[in-house]
Amino acid sequence: MANGVYRFFLIWYICGLLLVGFDILPPWLEWANAVFLYVSGLLAFIYLAKVYGKWLALGVSVFVMASSIFAEGLGVHYGLIFGQYHYEKDFGIQVYGVPLTIGTAWLMVVVTSRVIVRRMVPRAGWFFYTIMTSILAVMMDLMIDPVAYVIKEYWVWSGTGAYYGIPLQNFFGWFFVSAVIQTVLYLVLEKRPSVHSETWEKRMVVLYILIVSMFGFISLMEGLYMALLVTGIPLLVMMSLYAKGVKQIDLSNKESIL
Repeated sequence: MANGVYRFFLIWYICGLLLVGFDILPPWLEWANAVFLYVSGLLAFIYLAKVYGKWLALGVSVFVMASSIFAEGLGVHYGLIFGQYHYEKDFGIQVYGVPLTIGTAWLMVVVTSRVIVRRMVPRAGWFFYTIMTSILAVMMDLMIDPVAYVIKEYWVWSGTGAYYGIPLQNFFGWFFVSAVIQTVLYLVLEKRPSVHSETWEKRMVVLYILIVSMFGFISLMEGLYMALLVTGIPLLVMMSLYAKGVKQIDLSNKESIL
């Protein structure tokens, strides 16, 4: 079942990359965007269930989704945290004026960022862990927002800013919300019994890269070169640190076996 969900995501991803990337997605198929976000969040939940058990995974997922939807709602209704904006496209069921799919998207961002940082620096303390995971969240948003706002008009800002007209407050908001959520996850999950799942850990890393790559491809097609530069270079640095962390752990495991 879990493997089937992952394979379905890959197929849906490829179709979406072609249809959205080349701007040939027909209007009647706009609902496919919501499915993409739902499945992305479902993959994050499956990872949590594999590692921490289904009930803790359910609790963490509900917390992340509820917290992020509440934070996004403050922006929609009062212009707090992220700035004033509203959603233009139909992303499905809404809660507090925010599509439920945004909550599942946040779950994907939080979990994939956590996996990357925990392998990058296995013994990272709370502060470093929170900073690095939140930077990864902002990096993804720096790639997603220009496409979602400028090209696709999934949402519209009331204010403006130097980065493709997006208020700077939005990116500080992403860092803040991520930091709060990741702090709670650190406190809840750090001492919990867990089962290592190398397969699903790698899938979470692939998930993060695929999401950024999709919006990076659209940015390239649409000439949003600043987004590629601002996100691409830091991402390469982060991924190189992740690969270095994986290599060090593998070497440590081999030495312990010998």
